[in-house]
Amino acid sequence: MLGILRVRRADGSDVLSDEWRTSKTRDLLRLLALADAQPVRVSSLLEKLWPDATDHASRNRLRTAASQIRRTLRDPTCLVRESDSLRLQHVTVDVTTFRAMAQRAHLASRIGASSEVLDSARTAQLLYGGDFHADDDDSDWAVEERSHLRKFHQDLLCDAAVAALDLGLFREARDLASRTVQLDPTSETAHRALMQSHAELGEVATALRVFETYRTHLAEELGVDPSPQTLDLHLRLLRGFTHDAATAATAVRR
Repeated sequence: MLGILRVRRADGSDVLSDEWRTSKTRDLLRLLALADAQPVRVSSLLEKLWPDATDHASRNRLRTAASQIRRTLRDPTCLVRESDSLRLQHVTVDVTTFRAMAQRAHLASRIGASSEVLDSARTAQLLYGGDFHADDDDSDWAVEERSHLRKFHQDLLCDAAVAALDLGLFREARDLASRTVQLDPTSETAHRALMQSHAELGEVATALRVFETYRTHLAEELGVDPSPQTLDLHLRLLRGFTHDAATAATAVRR
């Protein structure tokens, strides 16, 4: 579900887009898949998918869409009713795996396990084929899920940049930090990682330009100055001072 929706049946065949018949069927599949095999209350599904329909009409539409999912996947047991809830089972979902790997990377970053951070982040990055989208893409639930996953992605990249810096992988750190600041121009940790990685690669002038761009952005958008840690790093770069990799990463994390 990250990027373009792709569904593969148990027999290895891909489901074509028009096989779902309706956009609501696809969005029902998405909502159930996001629940990570946990039951989703029917009332919640009705509110999200058919908010303006009567209860009777919306329940009929839900039954039709649920049946269509079973037929399309050619598995009558893939979608089960539990009390007043529906649960999708027998599936592997990229969002679920991505969240787990991103959380693992973040926890590893908190204890300084940089190799584990990078391993988890690299795996998670392979799964992030693009932002989450729905057929009803402007609905509250789709916007909320997209924002949530974007934040996971940004934090993952930032954690990975600091870890790469810690391991002396300065080019990878630079690339990861650069992607982070493109996604989140307010991330101070990412800007420090980008500054430090440029400096460690001998690109001090570029590191100083990163600082000036960031300082201008903060002043114009938020009316604030960079933190003392970032100002201190800027001063040390002006003085031509760089750290060894481990010390550099520690300074970036502060």
